[in-house]
Amino acid sequence: MSFRNPRSAGRHGWMVLAVITLLLPTAPTLFAATKVTQNGIIWTFAEDREVGTFCNGEYWVKGPVTIVGISTDLHAAGFVPKPGQDGSMVNPGTDWKQGYDNRLNTYEASLNAGLPNGKAVAPDNPLVLQPSQTLISMVSWLYRSEKDTEPGCPSFNGGTDAPRPVTRSAAILTCLTEAPPADSFRPPYCGKDKTVKYNRKNLKVELLKNLPPVGAVPDVAAVEKSMARTWVDHVHEFSGAMVHPSEHMPNYGRDMAHDMDNAALMLQLDFNALPGKPSKDKILMHLVQYGIDAAGIADNGGGWPANGGHGLGRKWPILFAGLMLDDTHMKDVGQWKTRFQEDEQTFYVTQADVDMTHSPKWNPDNRSPKTPYEKADIGLPEWGIRHVEKPEADNRNWAAKYRGVNAPAYPAFVLSALIMGQKKAWNHDALFDYTDRFMKLVSERQAPEKVPAFAANMWKAYRPQLEPAK
Repeated sequence: MSFRNPRSAGRHGWMVLAVITLLLPTAPTLFAATKVTQNGIIWTFAEDREVGTFCNGEYWVKGPVTIVGISTDLHAAGFVPKPGQDGSMVNPGTDWKQGYDNRLNTYEASLNAGLPNGKAVAPDNPLVLQPSQTLISMVSWLYRSEKDTEPGCPSFNGGTDAPRPVTRSAAILTCLTEAPPADSFRPPYCGKDKTVKYNRKNLKVELLKNLPPVGAVPDVAAVEKSMARTWVDHVHEFSGAMVHPSEHMPNYGRDMAHDMDNAALMLQLDFNALPGKPSKDKILMHLVQYGIDAAGIADNGGGWPANGGHGLGRKWPILFAGLMLDDTHMKDVGQWKTRFQEDEQTFYVTQADVDMTHSPKWNPDNRSPKTPYEKADIGLPEWGIRHVEKPEADNRNWAAKYRGVNAPAYPAFVLSALIMGQKKAWNHDALFDYTDRFMKLVSERQAPEKVPAFAANMWKAYRPQLEPAK
């Protein structure tokens, strides 16, 4: 028999069970299985194991569990993965290294849980997953050359001579000691703590506003789909873009931020005023799960330092998840030492910045005109590509490289934070003040950047109703 997983899609969304026994009539996602499939990835167990799903449809298994096969039915005819492709990781780290695909120089064979003892998982070479572990399995994009690839393969990246990203699909299996309560959120995939702490029934939905929609609102189903498959985001900085599975998420942080922006702002709208009166439930669930995962990355040494557009947009999902779950730790994200790109890039100009840009140390990106700071700029809320780490790269010129990549993503999550009264909790006023400055210049047509229409319309309608801009 086959049962369709509620969170999987397309012809690969079927979960094949060799043996099925309904264990709990009130929880139909709890059963015994020797094989489960999600997002085209198939895990085969040595024997029947108790399995079920979290609220987002991803699997848990009661462990320890012996896995004797990891396979996929996604590859096109004639394309066969080699050892080191279609890799897996257990409790993945938060540095540059990954065990998913050996065609990238970030690959480390010892991290590939799909190759225990250097060989593929098999009945005579099993992978044993313990209750403190999460398994992430990936499907790689296969190719023989840049012009001979699987259909749908992304274009090649000049720096890696491989598709960007090189991964296509992912599935997550969390090993637990006991079955979690129905409607539980999955614990973070990073780290050893797999305590099931959060439940969908405890979401503080009363904190969400029901503002009248303005302008063209993104399609609810499209926003749900954009975050329906887990964003696997643990590999550090630009290396992460190379292994962000393309069927789950954008590869680039800026584009991830724009998808998150839509979800965050839409949750503040009155959905009864939208066509068909849809529900907020799925968008809310996916954004909260992403916040839980991002917090897990940060708690295990990860972060998103300022660099181009790679690290945008991870702080608000954490703070938002903390609010929705009334979790003190996540609500205190503004006090963490974690590096967040939008905070590291925004600052108030000081005398030191004036001095730096008039000194021999000043070294901004030479692809943009150079404009130093002057004494009259002191106190100005400003942006710098790597201001905290490399202030010598700052440049007052509005055409400074990557300024236009970052600023258009700020208004949506800044406005979301203001709507929910979280500026103080965010604890970085320069971001809020720079966004006010940026949007004022946009409205006056003094800034060439284009803010996505939904965010721009929401800003125009609701920013004046909140605390005054400085």
